[in-house]
Amino acid sequence: MSEPVHEEHVHDGPVGGEPIEVPAFLGMTEQQSRILVALYNETDPEFAKQMPTALPIAAQQLAAEYEKRNSVGKKLERANIQWSDEFKLFDACQHEAVEKLSTTDMNIDKAAADLQLEEDQESSIHDLILGSLLYGGIRREPSGPNDRASMSPVASPNFEGAKRLLERAFEKGYTMAAVQIGSIYMQEEKIAGGANMKNGENAKLSSFNWYKKAADASNPMACHKIGFFLENGIGIEKDIKQAIQYYEKAFEQGYPDSAHNLGLIYQGFTQDTSAFRNIQKAIEYFERAKQWGFSASCNALGRMYLLMSKNADLAKEAGNPGSEPEDYIVTGIELMEDAANNGDADAMMMLGLIFGSKDYGLYDMDKAQNYMELALVRGDLEAYNYLVRILRAKMAARAALEKENLDNFEKLSQADQEKLIRQLAKDASPENALHRQCANMTCDKKEEVPNTFKRCGRCQRVAYCSRECQKEHWKTGHKVVCKSPEEK
Repeated sequence: MSEPVHEEHVHDGPVGGEPIEVPAFLGMTEQQSRILVALYNETDPEFAKQMPTALPIAAQQLAAEYEKRNSVGKKLERANIQWSDEFKLFDACQHEAVEKLSTTDMNIDKAAADLQLEEDQESSIHDLILGSLLYGGIRREPSGPNDRASMSPVASPNFEGAKRLLERAFEKGYTMAAVQIGSIYMQEEKIAGGANMKNGENAKLSSFNWYKKAADASNPMACHKIGFFLENGIGIEKDIKQAIQYYEKAFEQGYPDSAHNLGLIYQGFTQDTSAFRNIQKAIEYFERAKQWGFSASCNALGRMYLLMSKNADLAKEAGNPGSEPEDYIVTGIELMEDAANNGDADAMMMLGLIFGSKDYGLYDMDKAQNYMELALVRGDLEAYNYLVRILRAKMAARAALEKENLDNFEKLSQADQEKLIRQLAKDASPENALHRQCANMTCDKKEEVPNTFKRCGRCQRVAYCSRECQKEHWKTGHKVVCKSPEEK
């Protein structure tokens, strides 16, 4: 049997009695993957052996289900049929481009042989979009292993020609072409930081200008993009008031992302949005987005109800939708569980934290573990630290019980054994245990006095013993997953 796992040592040896290597999975490092497998090996060796392959498969399935529920096509179902038809054509062209390339051995000229693409030809929108995808898909050869800029669509040797095809489609009234050009420039910004732009052009501003062309034609997807750019000052000066106007245009056509962002603005929880604070409006927008199947709004509503259970002034601002604090808690948890069931990783993470603490009188170690597992599978790497601590607390509880009174423990029913384990784990993991250890994985320090470590000012999920540990954790991965509640 493998040795017990302690805070300062993790067993990386045999799993289920068979020595195996543990590859990195779910975006974790190899060390993190080994630690997690070793911990599960103590209670479920068979599952531990399957984790490196089973969990990534589950992650792919959950991601696919989430993407299906949140596809652009679904979001445009309530809009004018023109926008839905435009997206369907673009989506069909994407699939056709893949098929043509696969049947012509990736020969672009052969794949595009039957398309009418010349300037003097009466080209169909279908041919123009398909041609832009075929020719714009090629990338220049990278100059070295670190040449990320070569992966940008703007780096394509055919970029100008592919862009011209999209411009011609837009001139024919096809607004998705402008949306596509805007998207290409944003990919350039994210991948290459604008390195492939010519004549001093700004990728973010170019993206904004092309999205605005489509937004001016009332394309709801483009209206939402312009609202987002204005709200966050991307490529243009920040203007919350104007952002609201564009979000409203998209909202009027049933675009759920805009309803959600309007809810966030009217919450007024940030310095930029405080002047627009209207809690009742925020709830109305979240409710509408929830009705349209937007799980992030369901989660946001749940968070608000939990806040109202502890903040009577906030509940009053909301119009007192509940009568007692307990009512707000029940409603909040139900909403967040609904969001989690629909794939919202932040809801999973927050439920794990809630059930792992005494804050709302809902302490349940098993539920905390289940939600942290789901959050990790859905790609929230912060769940790893909490999951490890939950598993270690459970192991310590079981070990203590067995050592203290092994004979009596073994005579108990399975249900009573688990009940005792949960109780001891609860005692070993007080309400602030999830924030008592420094989040920097290379640091073993714990708080001597509760709540003395400083939490991350952005996400509020993790805490650090020092500024140095915070900087190190940021560089080693926290910056990838750190988001404020308003950014979820």
